[in-house]
Amino acid sequence: MFKSWLKLADRCEHCGLDYRFAAPDDGPAFFSLCIVALPLIFVVVWIQVAFEPPWWVHLLTSFPLLVAGCLLPLRPIKGWLVASQYVHKAQEAGTQALWDQLHGGK
Repeated sequence: MFKSWLKLADRCEHCGLDYRFAAPDDGPAFFSLCIVALPLIFVVVWIQVAFEPPWWVHLLTSFPLLVAGCLLPLRPIKGWLVASQYVHKAQEAGTQALWDQLHGGK
């Protein structure tokens, strides 16, 4: 499905499905931030208020957790969004002709 970390391939190498219909845009980043970053920020603030650690403790713990927690789920979330768009035949406004061309008028 991917030709690089987040770049979609032109076609599925197994079934030949054309991925031009897919437009997940900023969806993966939004879900990653909402699911991981916001709850983790509350934990980081709680640690700061409860224990008042020095700044380097956050640099060694909180920063890597936030970065990894936000970047690692991007690819699975993008795959899920593309699959959801295909299953539900979602399309952007004005792309009905492209959808018909890709799917033979179905």
